[in-house]
Amino acid sequence: MDFLNKLGKKASETYQATKEKASTISEELKLKSKINSLEEKIFEIYAEVGEIVYNEMKDGKDVSKEEIAIKCEDISRKKDEISKLQTELLTVKKIKKCVNCGVELEIESEFCSKCGTKQPVIEKVEIKKEEPTEVKEVELIEVNNVPQEAENSSNESSNEGSKESSDNDQDK
Repeated sequence: MDFLNKLGKKASETYQATKEKASTISEELKLKSKINSLEEKIFEIYAEVGEIVYNEMKDGKDVSKEEIAIKCEDISRKKDEISKLQTELLTVKKIKKCVNCGVELEIESEFCSKCGTKQPVIEKVEIKKEEPTEVKEVELIEVNNVPQEAENSSNESSNEGSKESSDNDQDK
């Protein structure tokens, strides 16, 4: 009986370890996918900038700095987001980068294996996964005895909303 208990405990431990590893790999893949997507968007923006510059130069116009500046800001935002995702990826992989040369090291490393620089101590980081929020159904209740002013103002705002939606429908 003791053998079966040990076997069951070992199987449970193995399952937990496998589950954690699969979860880590899944998280890594999600982060890498987000990074690749952002890099592709940056490449597309570079192409758009090049096309804008080419077309304006071809037409003998000065290049519109406002339009280019907007694209450059978008690129900068995406690069910042990539940097954050890469930091998060390192955390998920439980590694860090050398403060001097940038080589990837085990999170517990005190010195860089490449350049020998002393590394700052990183406290253990727990990654908290957000639980999906629960969606609740809401039941509409008929409201009676509404003062005349409130009723008129709600009718006006609903009329404006329906007018806007009909305007939007016409635009389409």
